[in-house]
Amino acid sequence: MLPVPSDRCDERKPVCGNCAKHNVACDFTVPEEQAPPTSRSPADLNLDHLELLHNYTTSTYATLSESPALRDFYRITAVQVGLKCDYVMRALLAISSLQLAYYRPHMREHYQSVAMYHHQIASRVAIDLMQDVNASTAENLFLFSVLTIFYAFRCPRRDSHLLLVGEGGIPSWLLLHQGTRALTELAIAQGDSPLAPLFKHGVDRWCAREIERQTTSSAHRHLDRLQALIENDEPDEGHRNAYVKAITQLHKSFLAMDCEVGRAYDVTDVFVWVYEVAEDFLPLLRAQTQNAVTILAFFCVLFKGLKGQWWLHGWADHLIAKSYALLDREHRLLIQWPMEEIGYVP
Repeated sequence: MLPVPSDRCDERKPVCGNCAKHNVACDFTVPEEQAPPTSRSPADLNLDHLELLHNYTTSTYATLSESPALRDFYRITAVQVGLKCDYVMRALLAISSLQLAYYRPHMREHYQSVAMYHHQIASRVAIDLMQDVNASTAENLFLFSVLTIFYAFRCPRRDSHLLLVGEGGIPSWLLLHQGTRALTELAIAQGDSPLAPLFKHGVDRWCAREIERQTTSSAHRHLDRLQALIENDEPDEGHRNAYVKAITQLHKSFLAMDCEVGRAYDVTDVFVWVYEVAEDFLPLLRAQTQNAVTILAFFCVLFKGLKGQWWLHGWADHLIAKSYALLDREHRLLIQWPMEEIGYVP
């Protein structure tokens, strides 16, 4: 889940009182230069916010899914939820601002700054609520977590942190899937939920992955070879089972991608893999074991079917490069197929 501070933040600016008291760096500092550039009286319309909302409802929403039902959800329902929940609305505005930063490079720093401003404020509220999740907050927090995954893909980040975040860390969007999983059951339990289209689509894509299909894709041959090597060489039974499960789920993801030839690949099929392996595999990836990083390299190929998404741009290349750098000579030989599929040359 999202990180939870040990003391409640008093939201003082530019640094919260608790951090100032203990003389530590504040993770939730809002730099003064990230504040909206124009001050307005309460009676004025905030045209900056309206620009972002207009862009979201006319463009951004359509880039978050290939599913018509989910596109309607993001365009209509998510905005309706945001109108009643400030931190959800700020998450929507942050994603919209990142899209404008991507497509308007001459104003990239401005829009990135605005996106960070909105998401930092939203995160403060959400993190506080996540200390005691209940039925009244679960749905909004679930939606915020989903939106934050999109934000995490495109938020400004130093190149050295594109794979490993923090000491022994892993990509932030992978960690956020763990947080989303923790909220899912409580959110679904609400019955007639406005988030029902989101849940239904996830269930539909999960069920589609379970259908046995014939395929001629070379991905499965290479995955079978990798699994045989791991089953033969990995001495730890728990680790071995986690690796085999991750590979089994990758088979299903590649089968789903094979069935979408000529059509846009659904991003949910990529995220379902992360959801399925979060509990056992991600800790091994956090530890940067050679087998876990090798499996991640195969996962990178799935991004190839999503390369038209602005928020995913560059991730396949970055992840395969970082994976290659972490592997020893023996394991680098095992990722030749992913490297060829992505077109990576070390």
